[in-house]
Amino acid sequence: MRDANGSTASFFRVLLSEAVGPFVVSLDEDDEDGPELIIEAPDSQDVADLDTTVSVHDQLDLLVGEDLADVITEHYARRPFSELADLVDDIREHFGILVPPDTGWPYLVDEIDRYGAAIEKDLFAMPGDERLYDWVRDHLNNPWNRLIRLLPALPEGGWYYAALGNDDERAQKILEMEQRGELPPPSKRPSLVGWTHERAQLTNMVDSLRRIEHATWGASPKFKGKGGKPPQPSPRPQTARDRVEEFQALVEHDDIASQLLGSRYTRRYTPPEVKDG
Repeated sequence: MRDANGSTASFFRVLLSEAVGPFVVSLDEDDEDGPELIIEAPDSQDVADLDTTVSVHDQLDLLVGEDLADVITEHYARRPFSELADLVDDIREHFGILVPPDTGWPYLVDEIDRYGAAIEKDLFAMPGDERLYDWVRDHLNNPWNRLIRLLPALPEGGWYYAALGNDDERAQKILEMEQRGELPPPSKRPSLVGWTHERAQLTNMVDSLRRIEHATWGASPKFKGKGGKPPQPSPRPQTARDRVEEFQALVEHDDIASQLLGSRYTRRYTPPEVKDG
């Protein structure tokens, strides 16, 4: 998607424009045929800057551009300041950018600019007939926070997760954060989300086939002794019960070692306190 200059267009700005169209400011409310200002959707970077812009006049500059802002400011100069503030809120509400998400505008704008097309394709395939337009047209009742919460629930193997997995810049940032200790390394275990009985059985079957293959190679006179080590089981999700049982086993090991070695052994694990009632 490209703009009139041939540059890559901001998906976020295109989304706002397609969802609600321009905002019209009438400069003569008493005359239906009076002069009007047509305000197009603001640039995505200007929306991101709303996070740190408090002044009503500065917000107006971001929303409509300095030239139109000067015209509007002059027109409202003799009116109560609250009317200009209300106009700014009306413009923001029209374009679905009045109430920011908890993550802030920069995060939302960047997420939609990068992955908006992929998110939209996943929504097309999901039940409920939701569209990204819905968040712009009625963002007071359908807040951007809800979209942020929805993203992790988009289909595994869908367009959004494919776009995430193919984003070199994002991967580089995540890797650097992991190296600095700001993010934990990714788990080698699959997630409990989506881990069904059928998926568990398929994993068991794959492990069985790998063991059969290894045994077959090991029994062959031609390759006997060259089959390598037996294959390790595929990783499974770890439940809370798994972790508790593993911890209990370690505590029991500590108990036995303490009894045998006495003061020469330093406990590695402390049994959790059991609260009465």
